[in-house]
Amino acid sequence: MSKFRVEIDKNACQGFGACVELCSQFFQLSDVDGKSSIKGANKIMKENQVVAETLELDELECIREAAEACPFNAIHIVNLETNEKLI
Repeated sequence: MSKFRVEIDKNACQGFGACVELCSQFFQLSDVDGKSSIKGANKIMKENQVVAETLELDELECIREAAEACPFNAIHIVNLETNEKLI
């Protein structure tokens, strides 16, 4: 079982790109909307628009640093073992 869930709130994201600079192995800027995207993530749709993306992982690697650097607080991390929201 994965230990963490990482989520991008696509409505909060403004495409600043700090996450991509700090953690390009997981984040990229979308060619469609210019916002950050998690590579290999599940897309959560509402009314034919992606409103969030989620990915479950065993290790956070550089993701925590990227989430902390987001000036729009668009990246969230949840510990799946304790259900605690880390960011």
